[in-house]
Amino acid sequence: MTAETNNGCDDICGYKYSEYTAQCEITIQEPRVAGAPIIGGKGKFRYQYMPNLLQAPAGASLVNCHGLVTDADKNIYLTYQNDGKDKNCLIRWKPDGTGAEFMTGGGDALCSGTPHGLKITNENNKVFLYHANNNQKLTKTTLDGTIVWQRDGFFPGQNQKLPYRPTWFATPPGSDYMYLCDGYGSNNVYAFNTDGVYQNKSWGGRGDRTQHGKFSTNHGCTYDSRTPDENIIIVSDRANSRFEHYHYDPASPNTFEYKKTVDFLSQMGKGTLPFNIRMYPDQKGQAIVPDLAGPVAVMDNTDTVISVVNVSVLLAAEQHKHPHDAIFLANGDMIVATWAPEIGRASCRERV
Repeated sequence: MTAETNNGCDDICGYKYSEYTAQCEITIQEPRVAGAPIIGGKGKFRYQYMPNLLQAPAGASLVNCHGLVTDADKNIYLTYQNDGKDKNCLIRWKPDGTGAEFMTGGGDALCSGTPHGLKITNENNKVFLYHANNNQKLTKTTLDGTIVWQRDGFFPGQNQKLPYRPTWFATPPGSDYMYLCDGYGSNNVYAFNTDGVYQNKSWGGRGDRTQHGKFSTNHGCTYDSRTPDENIIIVSDRANSRFEHYHYDPASPNTFEYKKTVDFLSQMGKGTLPFNIRMYPDQKGQAIVPDLAGPVAVMDNTDTVISVVNVSVLLAAEQHKHPHDAIFLANGDMIVATWAPEIGRASCRERV
């Protein structure tokens, strides 16, 4: 591409015009230099690794780090798989990434198995966490992990002939219903109410990229907070390298209607495996996507990738290999949870 056809940017020298920032942006990932700050990304979306933040509490064994959320006070929460000796699975940090403490209210009932997906929701001015555990366990807790309800094993009304290893909840606000992605099992999406009762409605099943409404590891389910009037749940269809958008009805569990697909393969290339997506309407509608292959992508409000932090390359020596969840903080900093496997990591990257 010549500079004349690229809004004056010289692509040969590693620059491309960004519609998002309306300027030339560097497209080459900076190599890591020994002793220098570890920085990834490009343009206005570059992030520096902050190794002294998000330190785990004494006694924590982060076998695999899985889910991240922040609460209204900007505290940071992580759910992780332990080694069996550490009986915890939920950590909270202060907004600045210090002051780690275990949230112990759930005990072994919450933490046994493989804690995986984590979502936070406000229901009638009360805040709850929804946990999806790969060992067929669904749990609703308060912020300290105290269990409100738990569904252990197959739930009533479920087809027990299908595999079942749940991965993540979508918890849309202002609705009595939520949606569970069974990403390591049936590839179904199951509708529940907020009391944990299955509504005898499911969609999905296994399929390839030619089929909408079918999935190959529907790993993440997320309410799209950028478009509140459209009532959209986004399914991270990992092995099909795409995001599928579905319309739901806040007043009924009967609707899960396909609307569109955002193809990640065309933007990130062969081998991309998007785990999850989080959206931030108060940050110009940006979104963040952790990718099993190693990078974390930043997207603009048109679902276009505008920056990539190659976590597995930049932090290979520190064993940050597979980004599993990623969030933005209110100040624009990035938090990433990874696994190696059997070596979990949580890290902060300050926007520079």
